[in-house]
Amino acid sequence: MSEPISVNVTTREGEQRTVTQGAGHETLMQVLYEEDIGVEAICGGCTSCATCHVLIEPEWMSKLPERDQAELMLLQYAEHYDPERSRLSCQLQLGPDLEGMPLTIAPEE
Repeated sequence: MSEPISVNVTTREGEQRTVTQGAGHETLMQVLYEEDIGVEAICGGCTSCATCHVLIEPEWMSKLPERDQAELMLLQYAEHYDPERSRLSCQLQLGPDLEGMPLTIAPEE
């Protein structure tokens, strides 16, 4: 069994939280939704709603896979889109490369 992955989250209210992957969580969205800290995940991770929008610290963006066209299109229409930091958490697979990653839940649309 692999080691749990923890990420450091700043909530919309500015609270700092460390959240850790639980059993059955494959994406960052699943962990954030389970922790109930601002990720609505209305579409369930199908890349069709952008309610799992997070802002990743720029130095971590290069460690993540590129955004695909569907993700980029949704983000570009989001009011709080930041080309340097915006990602949909449903598109980020949990793995050792995300350990300790800081992120902020994007403001509500």
